[in-house]
Amino acid sequence: MVETGKELRKHVRRSVKLPARLQLGSTEVPAITENISLGGAFLRVELPLDAKDVVASIQLPHGRDLRVRARVRWRRNTPPGVGVSFERFIHGPEPDLKNLLR
Repeated sequence: MVETGKELRKHVRRSVKLPARLQLGSTEVPAITENISLGGAFLRVELPLDAKDVVASIQLPHGRDLRVRARVRWRRNTPPGVGVSFERFIHGPEPDLKNLLR
């Protein structure tokens, strides 16, 4: 039985405001990371409706970039944005992401 009013998340999520870039094939789109967890993020960005898989570069504090393959899981129209799940870490300081989430 699921209790109403409680979010059931696998990972701790932190509100942030971090610059990001999303790569869709040969196109790069700027975005703002509004929240992040070890499993994914919400990115304020307008993407084409057919965009499903992206490579996200998120600038973590202290000048380190996190680069991950991500999949669009849901969209928000106003203000525009997408929720993505991290599929595979390509490059980056996963320990730094864990420190950010403490």
